[in-house]
Amino acid sequence: MLLHDVNLLPGTSPIRTSPYRMHPQKREQMRREVDYLLEQGLAIPSHSPWASPCLLVPKEDGQLRLCTDYRRVNAVTVPDAYPLPRVDDLIDEVRQAQFITKIDLLRGYYQIPLTGKARLISAFSTPFGSYEYTVMPFGMRNSPATFQRLMNYLLHGLKGVSVYLDDILIFSEQWQTHMDQITMVLQKLRDAHLTVRMSKTTFAQATVTYLGHEVGQGQVRPKTANISAIVNYPVPTTRKALMRFLGMAGYYRRFCPNFSAAAAPLTRLTSRSTPFCWTEDCQMAFNQLKNYLVQDPILLSPDFTKPFVLQTDASDIAVGAVLLQGKNDLLHPVAYHSAKLTLSQCRYSTIEKKLLAIVNSIKKFECYLYPGTQPLQVYTDHNPLSFLNHNKFSNQRLLRWSLFLQPFNVEVHHIKGSQNSIADALSRI
Repeated sequence: MLLHDVNLLPGTSPIRTSPYRMHPQKREQMRREVDYLLEQGLAIPSHSPWASPCLLVPKEDGQLRLCTDYRRVNAVTVPDAYPLPRVDDLIDEVRQAQFITKIDLLRGYYQIPLTGKARLISAFSTPFGSYEYTVMPFGMRNSPATFQRLMNYLLHGLKGVSVYLDDILIFSEQWQTHMDQITMVLQKLRDAHLTVRMSKTTFAQATVTYLGHEVGQGQVRPKTANISAIVNYPVPTTRKALMRFLGMAGYYRRFCPNFSAAAAPLTRLTSRSTPFCWTEDCQMAFNQLKNYLVQDPILLSPDFTKPFVLQTDASDIAVGAVLLQGKNDLLHPVAYHSAKLTLSQCRYSTIEKKLLAIVNSIKKFECYLYPGTQPLQVYTDHNPLSFLNHNKFSNQRLLRWSLFLQPFNVEVHHIKGSQNSIADALSRI
């Protein structure tokens, strides 16, 4: 069984912090939470020289969760570089699944025991005594890495299964295959003595909510509750509040066809060298980002057995692109991309900007457009490749672009500006 350990920087001395003051009702709630830990053997009374304060954090269902403030301990903890999977990669894996099962583990972190040294370091202080965890607590610096390592090891080699911490997704296109997958995953969890939270587990659904997205049946859309939180977000009055809004909205930027250009007045305001002054342009950008998400954006899940189509365009301030794929004789968007031009890029000629739009978008979508698999159809209102092919490469930048594009077998098709409305909009405010 995997144990979680805490490796400290050399020369670290024990850290002890007094408990926080709190309202009597919260104190009673904290006492109930601690009693639960003691009854379940998840914590024991402590005589450790370490002590970190505790607080109660509201969960999604309105209940309170006991969390320990390990910030000072984390500052002297050697980080574990084990990677967490990318959310967009996990979402794309679902693809055209017809049956999806989502399994949630019951207090997943608490199912991993601590080493003796980690127990002492995990000690926490409350208004009514000191305790230490016997299992891996929330808030420790390397807890996510340890848990992800365990789940990857446990479910390694199972097809149609993806996992992000304690969220396990099983997906398939055939019913019998799906039943076999569920059986194998549950057997793996049983062998590892891991407990499933049945109240948050759903079996064989057409669509499920996973990592803030609604996925299934070949489509992806943002979670409705999260979009409501963004739409109802008040006008920021501080730089920190603005950065919080941009972080929330940026999580769904793949659904926003013009994110970079639309958010430009707001991103400029996040710089500490710029006075925080909310202007009319900022308000327009704030409203525009909300509007993008209100319009119920839907993306098609990528099918790597079918060719992709790329539409690109460039304006004086930005480049933009939309990656499309055919379904039912129609092209549907898979992902959007937009990027502001730097000051030097703004001085490029028009044809160079058009070529830059192609290069930037292919770099962005390289996870979909694997070189050499099949010709890449690119639609733009210019043919910048003819410019590239006839240039004698006195410019090192153009030489780099040419070398980058060669493996992708790009086929550029001319499209009228009036028919390139999506990519055109991406590059403009």
